[in-house]
Amino acid sequence: MSEQTLLHLWDDGFIYITPAIQSGLTARPALTLLASISGHPFTLEARDGTRAHCAAAVVAPDVPRRLDADGCGLISINLDPASSTYRMFSAWMGGRGIVPLDARVFGVLREGFEPALHGVLCDAQLRSLSHCMVDAVTGSTALSKQMDPRIERLLQLIRTNPSLLQREDLSAMACLSRGRLSHLFREQVGLSVKRYLLWSKLRRSSVQLADGQPLTHIALASGFSDAAHMSRTFRDSFGLQPSFLVRQVKVVTDGHTPDAWRSLAGAA
Repeated sequence: MSEQTLLHLWDDGFIYITPAIQSGLTARPALTLLASISGHPFTLEARDGTRAHCAAAVVAPDVPRRLDADGCGLISINLDPASSTYRMFSAWMGGRGIVPLDARVFGVLREGFEPALHGVLCDAQLRSLSHCMVDAVTGSTALSKQMDPRIERLLQLIRTNPSLLQREDLSAMACLSRGRLSHLFREQVGLSVKRYLLWSKLRRSSVQLADGQPLTHIALASGFSDAAHMSRTFRDSFGLQPSFLVRQVKVVTDGHTPDAWRSLAGAA
C-alpha cells in the first residue's frame, strides 16, 4: 500500500499528512501540533538556531521555524485561531513558542498514524484522530474563557464573508476605534487582525484549490494581488507552493467547510 500526501480541510482547521517534508523558515497564523508517524525524531529549528529533535511538538502561531522530517513521516494538525480548540490549546501553551513532546502521550492513537499515511482512514476517522491527539496533549477537553462577543462576531464575519473586509470596516462593525480593536483582537485571539485576515486568504484559497479552480482566478478571488503573491505567501507559511497541492497532494474538504470558503463571486 503506497504512502500518500494528504490534506483534509475542515471548518476549524486542517490535517496535513506526508511521508517527508523539509522546509525553510516558515511561520503561520495557526497553532500546529506535529507528530512523527514512524516514531523517529524530526528536527525543528527556531529562528535563533536553537534545535529540537523530537517525535512530537507543538508550535505556537506566528513562531518561525525550519522543519526537517525527512523519511519519518509527519502528521501536522493546524488549528484555526477562531476555534474553541485553538483557545484551549493556546491556554495550555502559556505563551511558549515551540514545545517538544514525548510522543508516548498519544498512546494507542499511534495505531492510526500509518493507516492515515496510507490513505486508509476516511475524513471522519481523521477528524476523530485529530481531536483525540489534541486532547491527549492538553489532558482536558475543557474550553478556555469565553471570547469577547465583539471579537467573536468579527471572526465570524471574516470567515463567512467572501470579500475580505478592510480593517477600518471591522472597527466600525465592532464600534471600536482602530487602536482598541487591534489591542482587543490580539488579546483575545493571540495574533493581529492583519495576520488573521491573511489566514482567511490562505484557507479560502486552499479550499478553492481542492475544487480545481485556476491558480490566477483563486489568487484574485482570495484577496491576493496575483498568483505570484499567493505562491510567496504559501511558501512563507507552509513551505510549499499552491501548485504542489494541485499536482501532488490529495486534498479533501468535508461538509463542515463553510460555503464562503468556496465562494468566488464578489470576492475582493
